[in-house]
This record gives sequence, structure tokens and C-alpha cells, in this order.
Amino acid sequence: MSGLKIGIVGATGLVGQELISIIDRSDLVADDIRFFASERSSGISLNFREQEIPVAELYEDTSLNLDYLFFCTCPFISEMFIPVFSKRGIVCIDNSSRYRLQDDVPLVVPEINPQALEGHKNIIANPNCSTIIALMALMPLHEAFELSGFCVSTYQAVSGAGRDGISALMDDLNGDHEVSMETFGHQIAFNALPKIGEIDGERYSGEEKKMCNESRKILSDSKLRISAMCVRVPVMRAHSMSIFASFKRPINLKQAEDALEQNENVNFYGENSFPCPLDMSGRNPCAIGRLRLDTFLENGLSMWVVGDQIRKGAALNAFQIMLALERL
Repeated sequence: MSGLKIGIVGATGLVGQELISIIDRSDLVADDIRFFASERSSGISLNFREQEIPVAELYEDTSLNLDYLFFCTCPFISEMFIPVFSKRGIVCIDNSSRYRLQDDVPLVVPEINPQALEGHKNIIANPNCSTIIALMALMPLHEAFELSGFCVSTYQAVSGAGRDGISALMDDLNGDHEVSMETFGHQIAFNALPKIGEIDGERYSGEEKKMCNESRKILSDSKLRISAMCVRVPVMRAHSMSIFASFKRPINLKQAEDALEQNENVNFYGENSFPCPLDMSGRNPCAIGRLRLDTFLENGLSMWVVGDQIRKGAALNAFQIMLALERL
């Protein structure tokens, strides 16, 4: 593969920086790469393969000759610019939540549903980070036993809230709680906050609704039973979660272990071992440990799952979507 022309909107943010690093270290040949960010970052330069690339502001009338445009920004920016540039023939890969549940927009984890990319209309949605991590762990088991539903509790790192989340934790540890209160509404150090996003009329948070609705769309099962409790914890990077999953076929624990061990897309930890956020920070795979037969669910498995939400949960998955599109 060679000769691609790529743009990254939100290039100075955590996901944008991670995406630049992934492309930089890959064997992808880019004929052109352009970086965009807000006015406060305009004028600075970012290093890419030993070149200094200037960061510019993006406008609706910006002239772009690109194959792909990654959006590592908020839903408002995606809504403003993606319709403009997708109509000009640029494939827009969106990390925000804006287009994930739109019927004519593919929501894709390439290892799970690459077929959804066929017939796209130049807009591809990248799923929520926790959704990706959970489904990466569940997919090998779904293929073996057919998933009927799952309940998940997440323990989400502060970097999921961007640089402000990191600052909030660091400032809290130094006794200054101003950023933490502005970012999370509570002190985050030495604490756990069971609210990520706004609470709706059904008393679910935005993050919890994303996990439920996006998982159903990715797995093409609108009736899949899912419940989620999403919690912010004082961990710097990598989300963890406990998952309790039920299946339509009887569970054989050895077969379940084999399904995970033989899947090249995940790391399976053995009987007495488990992954931690520090283990998985900066790493590509999602990891599974504490796998056991569940004592509450019929045909159930319980497990502990960890994945880097900035990498596989966002930037890497977006990059893989581009690679999958190039293979079509």
C-alpha cells in the first residue's frame, strides 16, 4: 500500500497524537499528511517521520486533496465538517459519537464486522472505546457459543476524558481540586465516580447507553440483552471491566479458554493470572483474565478485561478501518 493522502483533525489531542504515532511507526507510505486543530494550536508544528508538519485550522472552504480525513474531535466538530468533506469524495473516519447510530453509517471494529464497510457513503464511525474493548473480548466466545447477552461494569481511566482528565487527577494528588470539579464534578483521586456522561430519563448515563446500543449495531442483533454500569476511576490510562456474559449454547470452560488462546487479536491470561491497566497501557491487544463459569447466569462466563482506550479503543481501530477500506 502506498501513496495515501491523509488528514487528521484534532491532531494535538490525545487520540490525534496516538494516531500520528501509529501511522509514523507503520509501513504505510503517505504521499501527504496534514494536521488540523483549533485556533489555540494553529501555527505550531508536529514531527512526523523527521519532518515538521504545521498544524492549521480547518474551515468548510479549506481546499483538501485527501483520501482519508480522521476526526479525533468532539461531535460538534464532526457534525460541522464531515458532511462537507465526505460529499467531496474524502472518506471521513469519525472518532466522535455523532454518526455511530445513524443507519446509513457503518460502525466498525475491523476484526468483528469488516463487512459493514461495503457500500459506505464516505463516512465511517469508530465505536466508543469501552464498546470496542468489551466486544474484542466477547467475539471469540460469541463465535464459539453464541452470545445471548452480557452485563458489564467498567473502570475507566481519567485519560478517557482527554488532557483535562489527566490534569484533574494530577492536580487532585497535589491538593488542587479545581480542574477535577470542572471536569468530573467530584474529586477523582482516591475516588470512584459511577457517572460518565449525562443521565437520561431511564437513569442510564451516556456512556452506558453507548455501550448497549453500539454493541447491538456492531453485532447486528437489535434484541441483544445488555446492561452497563460505567465508572471513572483514578487510573491514568487503559480501561478495565468485569463482564458477565450468557450464551445460547452450553459452556465448556476448556473450549472457552481455547477460543481465547487461539485468537490472535486478544491476549488471554491463564488460570491464576490477570491483566492490569499498567500492563496494557500503550499496547495494541485487549486482554482477558479471571475467566470462570458464572454461578448466576445460565450458560454464563465471568471475566476481567483490560484494553488501552486511546490505542485500540480509538486511534488504532480508526487506523485499522482505513487499512480495511484499502483492502476492499
